[in-house]
Amino acid sequence: MWRGSLFEVGGYGAQQALRLGSNLILSRLLFPAAFGLSSIVTLLLTGLVMLTDVAIQPCIIQSPRGDDPDFLNTAFTLQVLRGFTLAGLMIVLAWPAARFYREPALTHLIQFGALQLIINGFHSTSVPTLRRHLRLGWVNGLELGQTLVALPITLILARTHRSAWPLVIGMVVSALAYAIASHLMPVPYRNRFHWDQSAARELKRFGRWVVGSSAVGFLGWQTDRILMGRFLGAAWLGVYAIALNLSDAIGAVVQRLIGSIMYPVLGHAGRDEQSDVAALYDRMRRKLDLLSMTATGFLAGVGTWIVHALWDSRYENAGWILQILCVRVAIGALVSPGETCLYALGQTQYVFRRSFFRLLGAIVLVSAGWYLDGVIGVMWGVAATELFTGLAIWPRLRQLRILHWRRELLAVALFLIALAAGIAVRHLLPAVHLRPGRMFS
Repeated sequence: MWRGSLFEVGGYGAQQALRLGSNLILSRLLFPAAFGLSSIVTLLLTGLVMLTDVAIQPCIIQSPRGDDPDFLNTAFTLQVLRGFTLAGLMIVLAWPAARFYREPALTHLIQFGALQLIINGFHSTSVPTLRRHLRLGWVNGLELGQTLVALPITLILARTHRSAWPLVIGMVVSALAYAIASHLMPVPYRNRFHWDQSAARELKRFGRWVVGSSAVGFLGWQTDRILMGRFLGAAWLGVYAIALNLSDAIGAVVQRLIGSIMYPVLGHAGRDEQSDVAALYDRMRRKLDLLSMTATGFLAGVGTWIVHALWDSRYENAGWILQILCVRVAIGALVSPGETCLYALGQTQYVFRRSFFRLLGAIVLVSAGWYLDGVIGVMWGVAATELFTGLAIWPRLRQLRILHWRRELLAVALFLIALAAGIAVRHLLPAVHLRPGRMFS
């Protein structure tokens, strides 16, 4: 388990470092609105994926038939069919989305971005197979290679085309590199088209709660972007994307550890009647909290200095947005492991419940924040929404004797101590004077 955690943190950390470096260069080559436009393309793409999510990868990891070639090939066939269907829907939605955001250039960007959905459908099931058996070195090598292929192409295109096109083309190239390499992974089968009715029924049964969960989860997670893109325009959305990428540098690592380490381990324990799931969860949570709470707290404390040191004046507002987003990441790190534990035990309805609570909270809290304090209110509404989601799963975790309030309070204390340390370090660092925004000549 520790070896797998090392692979996850190391591999994903390397990816994030590469992306941060390229982001710094791209932020000087391009303008904030370019990041906003590409963010809208990603928003629509992600929305279509989540609105029709049938949890193929988690089902392969959790299912007793997860190593059966007939089951895997049925999952692959379903995935391909879904990819073509979603691409068609995205092409149809391109013009209405451009009208909604008042950005005519979005139409062709979205239509081209639909290629990524087709390509994603052809991803091999080798990746969930490797995750099922905790062979994470291959998975992280695959994803790092994907990044190394896509980033140079994006940077070269951005040098000559000062628009959102290099960012969207980079996403499609990244998906293509991943799809090709995924079929070369060391698993004892190669995907082909096949249909097994019993496998299809199991996939449908496992994913029945996930479909609704992903749909409302997407709306809950993306309410902030939808509002900002509509009312403030692509430039503000681009600034927000910078802050979001920085906070996700930690948040995504935490979620990777939860999904790639905690989920398979707890899923295996859940299938073994002799295992003490509660004790295993507690041990994993304490180690995870030490990483997630200290990292997010420290970043919240020192974040404004990082933004002002690395970006120019066009991205100044990303500093305070980053601080609030770190609070959201910390709260998510408290709630997500419990959701994953219930998911691993086959209680997928709680994934739906948490997503429903997030949507409900987003509608109320983000809207109230917008009314009370504009953009700042929206940001705090987003953070408060994540706390609200805990109400969906904490009662069940309490019934199973998995939730311990002392552990949760200790995690909060770790965040506050790290926040204080980050603020102290920030005051010791040299003052930063924001540079005026400019393009490379």
